[in-house]
Amino acid sequence: MKIGILIDSAATSNPKEIEGTQIEWIPLHVTFPNNTDMLDTLENIEKHDVLNRIANGEMLKTSQASPGELEAKYDEMLTKYDHVVHIPIPGNLSSMLQTAFMTARDEKYAGKVSVYDNNDIAAMGITEMALALNEKTISGELDTPEKMLNYIEENKHATYVGIIPGDLKKLASGGRATGIIATVLNIFKTKLLIRWAAKPEKEAIGRTYSGLTEKVIAHIEKDYKDSYRLVFMSTPLTSAKTCANIRETLNNSNIKFTEAMVPSIYTVHAGVESVAFAIMKK
Repeated sequence: MKIGILIDSAATSNPKEIEGTQIEWIPLHVTFPNNTDMLDTLENIEKHDVLNRIANGEMLKTSQASPGELEAKYDEMLTKYDHVVHIPIPGNLSSMLQTAFMTARDEKYAGKVSVYDNNDIAAMGITEMALALNEKTISGELDTPEKMLNYIEENKHATYVGIIPGDLKKLASGGRATGIIATVLNIFKTKLLIRWAAKPEKEAIGRTYSGLTEKVIAHIEKDYKDSYRLVFMSTPLTSAKTCANIRETLNNSNIKFTEAMVPSIYTVHAGVESVAFAIMKK
């Protein structure tokens, strides 16, 4: 059975990261103050100068792919695959998860589309999980949708996503993680490391990126040892000083890592100075 894996632009804004795999991608939407919207693609983000508009204080919003868009994507993938396993954006961030369940319940997708009930894996963690599934599917280790869904469930807690928002007020105004943000919002120059899972958790507060990066390193040393993949994420407008500081902290601890962009959906909500970390057990 040939199985395709579907993720969305909350997992990665750059489809090139999944080229050459059985993973495909559907964009979510970015909505402007005048209620017009666009698909969340790299081309549109650049064309509409989205990052600079966020930096200048424009209040953009995000929304899910429509049921019609999702149905069209399922139909397209089922011309190439016998089955589709869909890992949507977490339910605590968007109604995309419920839309996926609703769409997949159509009788024409019976036995052809499986949606993972995702409330734990966010951002690049979804991409890392999808890459692991792809590898094990190609090798024949995971040869049914049921085995793939079981693999995600068994390994979801082996995936860590930590986010340092660039703009706590912006994140709080969107209604996300307001409880943990409220406790630090008015502390001058405080930065916050949030572990994003079913229930976002405050991991650490501090004044420096290096100090918060050390908390991520502590996770690796305690829970992952030498068996991990770490992705450090930033935005095109994250300051060079911030990125250099984080890279230096990781390198000083001999931590191996790759780099990627923070998905645009998160940048809209958390600001252009946001950085994030995704760890996946090998």
